[in-house]
Amino acid sequence: MPLEPMNQTLASDARTVLTRLHELADASSTPPPNVDTARDWAKAIKKSLGFLEDPAHSVVFIGNVGVGKSSLISVLAHLLVGSAPADRQRLKDHSVLAIGSGRTTVCEVRIRARHDGDAGQIGLVVEPFSLEDMRKEIEFYAHDEWTRRQTDARRRVEDDTDPTSQEVHRAIRGMTDYAERQETYLDGGLKRRRNVRPLDEVIPQFSTPALFADHLLGRAKLSTRIKTSWWWETSTQEDLKKLKALFEAVNQGTEPSAMLPERMTVVVPEPLPGSMSNLALTLIDTRGLDGKVESRSDLQELLRDPRSVSVLCAPFKDAPGESLRALVRSMAGDAELRQAAPRALLILIDQGDGEQVNGARGDREFGQELKIDECHIALESTGAPQMIEKVQILAFDALKDDRQRLLDAISDRLVRLRQSQEDALRQQIADARNFLVSDKNHPVLRESVDKQIQETLAQHLLSDAPMHDPLAGVYNAIIDCRYASVVYATCRRNGTYSRLDAYAAIRAEANRAATVWLDDLIRAVTSKLDTLLQDPNLATLQDHIRLRQRQFQEGQIRVIRDYAEQVGKQVEELLKPSPVWSACREEWSRGHGFKARVLAHLEGWARQQPGLTAHERTNAMQEIPLVGEIARPVRAPRFTLHARNLRALRQANWAPEPVSALIGANGAGKTTLLQTLRLLRVAYELGLPEAVRTVLGGSSNLKFWGAPDSEPVEIGLDIEEASWRIALIPREGAVDYMTNERFTEGTREIFSRDTLGNFSYGGERLDPSPQTGLRVLMDRGVHEPALRRMASFLKGIAVYHDPDLWTLRMLGSSTTEDRYLHSRSTNALTLLRRWHQERGSRDRYQFVIDGLNSAFPHTVSDLDFVEAGNTLVARVYRPGMELPSPLENEANGVLQLLVLFCNVAAAKDGSVVAIDEPENSLHPYALRRFLSRTSRWAKQHNLTVLLATHSTVLLDELSSHPEQVYVLKALSEGEPVPTRLDQLCDRDWLAGFKLGDLYEQGEIGSNEDEA
Repeated sequence: MPLEPMNQTLASDARTVLTRLHELADASSTPPPNVDTARDWAKAIKKSLGFLEDPAHSVVFIGNVGVGKSSLISVLAHLLVGSAPADRQRLKDHSVLAIGSGRTTVCEVRIRARHDGDAGQIGLVVEPFSLEDMRKEIEFYAHDEWTRRQTDARRRVEDDTDPTSQEVHRAIRGMTDYAERQETYLDGGLKRRRNVRPLDEVIPQFSTPALFADHLLGRAKLSTRIKTSWWWETSTQEDLKKLKALFEAVNQGTEPSAMLPERMTVVVPEPLPGSMSNLALTLIDTRGLDGKVESRSDLQELLRDPRSVSVLCAPFKDAPGESLRALVRSMAGDAELRQAAPRALLILIDQGDGEQVNGARGDREFGQELKIDECHIALESTGAPQMIEKVQILAFDALKDDRQRLLDAISDRLVRLRQSQEDALRQQIADARNFLVSDKNHPVLRESVDKQIQETLAQHLLSDAPMHDPLAGVYNAIIDCRYASVVYATCRRNGTYSRLDAYAAIRAEANRAATVWLDDLIRAVTSKLDTLLQDPNLATLQDHIRLRQRQFQEGQIRVIRDYAEQVGKQVEELLKPSPVWSACREEWSRGHGFKARVLAHLEGWARQQPGLTAHERTNAMQEIPLVGEIARPVRAPRFTLHARNLRALRQANWAPEPVSALIGANGAGKTTLLQTLRLLRVAYELGLPEAVRTVLGGSSNLKFWGAPDSEPVEIGLDIEEASWRIALIPREGAVDYMTNERFTEGTREIFSRDTLGNFSYGGERLDPSPQTGLRVLMDRGVHEPALRRMASFLKGIAVYHDPDLWTLRMLGSSTTEDRYLHSRSTNALTLLRRWHQERGSRDRYQFVIDGLNSAFPHTVSDLDFVEAGNTLVARVYRPGMELPSPLENEANGVLQLLVLFCNVAAAKDGSVVAIDEPENSLHPYALRRFLSRTSRWAKQHNLTVLLATHSTVLLDELSSHPEQVYVLKALSEGEPVPTRLDQLCDRDWLAGFKLGDLYEQGEIGSNEDEA
């Protein structure tokens, strides 16, 4: 039956509901949640309506080089001159399109109906190469041809394929009037044929490839090749012959008015005659596939088009073939491409082989059925079952089979595509109507549904980021590329060669990685929503449940698409103009191992790009419903650390940023300031005397040298208006101290305790205790919010210093200590194993592993653990290796970074992590990866991370954020330390330098600092 663009009754219903939804959303009396829901339904209905009102669809033909796509399209679109061909030679001779054994057409070809404004009934429209790109292609060709004919030329790499496509070679020869031809000659009375290559006589006349290129450019007359369209007012057989001749001339480069085309469009009265379709269809004959589909930007774009039907062409004999298997696997691993599978049609192109199938006994149609069964079973075993159903597979012989069979199969895919959208629109209209009549009746029930969804989300929290190396896609593409010359062609064009587009491969891998990252969460939520839809108690809320289903499905696609685009865009902006491509090109002349050397260059480039960060973030919190509501606290806690007269610190008040670096000269008090945090925590847990002994090694030399006897040593914390102070006052005639403790909130004193032990809380006098007053009151269960906030904050403080790498390496960790990470991280392996085993902590483990992998990409891909008695040791799996090696064999830098990432991962959300001198044993690149990944983790988990450092590398990384750097120097005499760098120095002045350079030169953070 005819396929109409749109059911007008359905369109009218949709517009009526849209009007009511807009009125509800705009009404001032509508509660905000209902406003959001009304807008969500309006957005969904408008999208579906827009899809159905647009009659334009593409039918995209994809297949290997030489599979027979063009023959299929010629028959399907009636692009044939004269009578129906009886054999394949006549099909080739009569087809308007170029037909051969592969690499026949120079570019993608489209067939469409005429548009308003077209100058004729039939025509040819060309999208040409730019003048600059055409010059480059000719120069590349000239270089290759000149080099090939030198007497000392030798094969440089491990294949014999030209680094520029044969189709382009042929067209350039045609443009310069050096087309190759065949001629007949007599040899001993026998007629023989030989190829005549005019360039064999021409090239020896030029001493350099540049001179030969200039010669070719002169003959090509590029400035005169400016025509892009040709039209005929009628569509007679004679006009079709002219169109065929023109198509062949443009394709061969012999049309003097045409530039080499990047795309050709054939315009005809009807692209699919007899289809009974009122849709505006475009047939697309893509360039033959001879590599990974991930490396083809054109195929990626067409497959991801939700309006397209994909006709996947496979050779009948070996269907489905490895290329098609790889394509189906690629579709299965990419959430956006999964949506293309139901729109796909798999054509087994039979070139007279159907009757030869085992068991067919000469019956072609039966042989085709047997082959379809065989192909379907083979696809089921690819690891991507049910991607292509049997009904989507058709065997077709362009010469022997009825064209209507193929036409009906394509029409069926289009009908199903549009019918699915119509069904979705009808359901959306029904659900929106239900919402409109009950929008005020079910807010509590809707909240209960969302709460159940949130509980599911909480069990599948997203961790870290989808990928740790944004160039992973291009690495894979290069490794999998059959010909090194194709990689060389890509390097010549700074990554944008049509057969291996580095940036398409990067985007495809980002899509795949983001799909894997989200799949667990989306599947869990989808399963939960399916269960809720079956709950009879929620029958009145099915509209809300289905809205959530659509939001999660579409949110997943938006997150994946946006992630791939931001990663691809940033890499392309940084990599495309990089000189690393020149270094890669130079490797071509060095012989075997070219691909491996290119990979090494690109991996080295990636390690040196601190600004390559787009892969470290997604917009999942914004695009996927409810995820933000089960996320961590809004921001890291803001606090001020106070210390006075404590060792090197005369007076310190520090309100750090969420990620802060603390710098200063040796002996300035950096370590003491960090240890003050630990001192306060241990004082809360064990009492002040034990804290002084444990953290500071006792009370000797506790007080700042030169401080007046009347001034005590004082430590404390401020959180919002709450202030906790502990003063240590020398005991007369003794070497220890008495304490004075006070807790206030604003102007209100909550409790105080003097040096005699008098303890007052709310007018009540309490018994003396060796514990701090804060701990005493918390143990009594006092319900004072300010006290509870302070106690909770203290329990979240962790200070790390001087990790015991020797013990980790030689003795491992104790299996009995797996709750909290020790200050020297000796139990890091035990915690790592626990995180690995516990589902709720798996993201912590993965953060550590991904961090190690990003800093040492060839060293660590995973760990496993071996227990012996009470000792636990770890083993390292390297990328691509099946057997692990002992962690004890790794360099100190690997162990140091493992410990640092454990320091960060061990922190509870909203807590404080302080690390003293994290740079020890680390390569600068590893240190940059530590800061980058820690900053992102800190933001996700609302941590405050404090780093006391002498590292110029860390400071360089913070050059654009001087507000995150604190210097142990007073702004003026008598002022407290540390001082934020952008307050100590003019920010505009700082912008002209790398902070590491200023630090190294003594301009900031040294005893000679005069900044």
